[in-house]
Amino acid sequence: MKKGQSHPASALSQKLLADGLLSLLAQKPFREITIKELCAHSDIARRTFYRHFSSVEDVMAYVVSHIIEKFKEHMLLVQKEAYPAILASYFAFWKDYASLLELLNKNNLAHLIFISYMQSLPGLPWLFPPGSFPDGFSDSFPGGFPREAPGGREDMEVLNCRLSYHSGGLWSVLTYWCVNGCIQPAEKLAQTLCGML
Repeated sequence: MKKGQSHPASALSQKLLADGLLSLLAQKPFREITIKELCAHSDIARRTFYRHFSSVEDVMAYVVSHIIEKFKEHMLLVQKEAYPAILASYFAFWKDYASLLELLNKNNLAHLIFISYMQSLPGLPWLFPPGSFPDGFSDSFPGGFPREAPGGREDMEVLNCRLSYHSGGLWSVLTYWCVNGCIQPAEKLAQTLCGML
């Protein structure tokens, strides 16, 4: 096994606990789920749980981090597409997690995924409409948004404000779409948004 790789048994234990947590979350409120119950439900010994996590919240953080990694990988695949296709791909990805997003909202835990989501967006500038950012910034940053703006701190504040505005809007539309059962096809939703730009 190469350095930095996790042991297959460890990865399996973490996955079983993550899956067990999501299964329990569909049955009861998050705050009522105990480590003992999660271990029993996942068929994992408590000592194995404590090798990987210290709380049920840690397991949820693990779940969220894996979803965000998959999200980033998915969005990297479409970065050269036309903007409507990028948006359609964005909604298609999250459709697979609509029930989880609803459960997180129901348990007042949506902030857990939203914070990680927001932190991932500077590395995905193609997710935002062309012309969204201040003059002097290219609309295409292959490695993500720069850490410093050409005009200094003031331009960076403008960039961060616009990034927050656009990402919050996308998240709000995503939440609305999920709450309403993701009935509208992702492509049609993307066309609607592009028509508003």
